[in-house]
Amino acid sequence: MLGRKMRITKHEDMEAVDWQVSLWLEKRGIPHQSYRNLPTSDKVVLRNLVCMPSQPTTYNQRRDLYRRLCLPGGVAGRESSDSVEPMPDEERRRFFSLTPDERREYQSKF
Repeated sequence: MLGRKMRITKHEDMEAVDWQVSLWLEKRGIPHQSYRNLPTSDKVVLRNLVCMPSQPTTYNQRRDLYRRLCLPGGVAGRESSDSVEPMPDEERRRFFSLTPDERREYQSKF
């Protein structure tokens, strides 16, 4: 087996992504059930934000995901979308990321 590249299956890749999302949820105090209740498209957006920050996401995706996870009642469906939460987008981008220290802290457990 030496000299051969090991192929990572899609399932293994998703598991590797999930630990980062799980860590992010813990660090932000968001229940895992809230994540499980998200539509698949929002889960993909969250994985992209937390695990692959270079993957493009839109302002609306970040805003709606923040609302679904962090605001009481998941107000993403409200008509008046701009008056609900005043968080600047740059701050929201930082919110949806793991710091290098957070990653190291988790990895040092193993």
